[in-house]
Amino acid sequence: MTRLLYAFLALALLAPVSVFAQGDSQAIETASKITAATVYSDRAKVTRLAVIDIPAGAHTVVFTGLPPTLMPDSLRAEGKARAEVKFGAVSHKQVMSSELTSERERELNDKSETIQDQITALNAERAAIEAEKNFILQLGQQAQLRSGEEIAEINLKPEQWAAASATIRTKVAEASKALIDLDIRNRSLSREQQKILNELSTLRTGGRSTFSVSIPVETASATSLTVELSYQVPNATWQPLYDARLSTEGKGELKLTQFGAVSQRTGEDWTGIALSLSTAQPQRGASLPDLQPMWVDVYEGYNDARGGGFMSKGAERGAMMQNAITAAPAMDSMEAYNGAVPGAPPPPPQEVAATFTAAQTQTTGFTAEYKIPGPATVPADGSETKLMVGDYEVASKLEIHIKPQLSGDAFLVAKSTLKGETPILPGQVNLFRDGAFVGQSFTRLLRPDEETDFYFGIDDQVSVKRKVLKDERKEAGVISRDTVLERNYATEVQNLHKDPVYVVVKETVPAPRNEKIVVEIGKDTTTAGYKDNSDNIKGMLYWEFPLAPKEKKVLKLGWTISWPKDFTINGLQ
Repeated sequence: MTRLLYAFLALALLAPVSVFAQGDSQAIETASKITAATVYSDRAKVTRLAVIDIPAGAHTVVFTGLPPTLMPDSLRAEGKARAEVKFGAVSHKQVMSSELTSERERELNDKSETIQDQITALNAERAAIEAEKNFILQLGQQAQLRSGEEIAEINLKPEQWAAASATIRTKVAEASKALIDLDIRNRSLSREQQKILNELSTLRTGGRSTFSVSIPVETASATSLTVELSYQVPNATWQPLYDARLSTEGKGELKLTQFGAVSQRTGEDWTGIALSLSTAQPQRGASLPDLQPMWVDVYEGYNDARGGGFMSKGAERGAMMQNAITAAPAMDSMEAYNGAVPGAPPPPPQEVAATFTAAQTQTTGFTAEYKIPGPATVPADGSETKLMVGDYEVASKLEIHIKPQLSGDAFLVAKSTLKGETPILPGQVNLFRDGAFVGQSFTRLLRPDEETDFYFGIDDQVSVKRKVLKDERKEAGVISRDTVLERNYATEVQNLHKDPVYVVVKETVPAPRNEKIVVEIGKDTTTAGYKDNSDNIKGMLYWEFPLAPKEKKVLKLGWTISWPKDFTINGLQ
């Protein structure tokens, strides 16, 4: 009968030799491969798979070459087989090595050393050619001296010296060309080596140790055993990225796509694995710290009777304690610490060992886990890999937002409401309007049915013109004179589109913080229909209205601010 065995094993904090010392156990080293990883904001859970043929009896399955940054407390094992298999306690030990443990780092380091050996050989060859060239040049100098002597003796043999000169010239030219060829080869090797060193610098760990994990198993009959070993490692992270693509045709459809930017330096390449991205944050712990008493005391002063001046009650108690300690007979310091001195404060609490806080349990509704479709590959060099997560359903409405105080431009905005059950995490948003990239923004945490604005740049088909109609300062009042400032503005908005648009115009008026500063909005100088304190901003006014093709609308805003003449105010633009 086929029986399925799943064993979930916590790491036993025992000496590693306890497993390997069993006389009836045989160690079976297994080749495993990474098949899955779940990435959190500051770490990853890696899963390795191994298939082993287990003979009958007691054995120890050994996983070797695991990364040195492995978190031992996170080790978990699961297994399944066609026969009954019993698992023992999982144990681990650190294995030191004279070689680099990262396969890619070791490969690059070997390449760099090989190239360095080639460069050294080229330099040696260059030195030999330089010596040969110098020797030839010295022969030429000696020949010139000999030629001068023979000319003095009228013993000149032109055909011999011509041949010697040609030979020297040829040899020097050959040596010079060989040196140039060596320099070219040397430069090419140096560039290749620099490229390797640059890649090495991105994943340099220098690690020369690995973890070995052992799982005791026992079975009554031979069987094929599949083991999944999972563990957590640091130096892995992911962050959400979004593409917001707006089509302005028709009703203006917004498509929001989420990606995950994953990078890792765990020392192990993830090739063709099942990858998941989790919003859980195990580094933050699972519970709140304990609240401590908030001690308060009354600060009461009095004059020191000894002539020492003003002292607080706390200082008095401290002085009394010091006097008691001084007057008391000498005693063992631990006795004094333990409260032998009358009036001494209680000893501070003793330190306790820090405990490992369990990671948060993933619960639907509180965390989300995104399973990347298809096999994924993330190298261990820290480079960012962008993987698609999926699309969000959003309901959007196009608006034109205008803030004439700040700019004479109109901006296209998609006012969007998130649908579904999954929140949008904070992250960078790449903005595309009708296929063209228009910029980037950042989105906050957005929960289902919450609304947010995505800005898609300037809309040149909406004209905005602003004029200052009045900017006047005067004094008013009969008994106590006040300074009064009055300002009136007019903003003309025109829709040059062939379709109607919906316009939102926002302005601010002065917001006083002192009751003696009075602000009034002019009824006759301000276009009616505005709403105030928009976005919970004091003094924010806004109008919203549809605008037909080629239609113009003029919005007026007038306000006065008054304050006592002897006041100096700030904040007015």
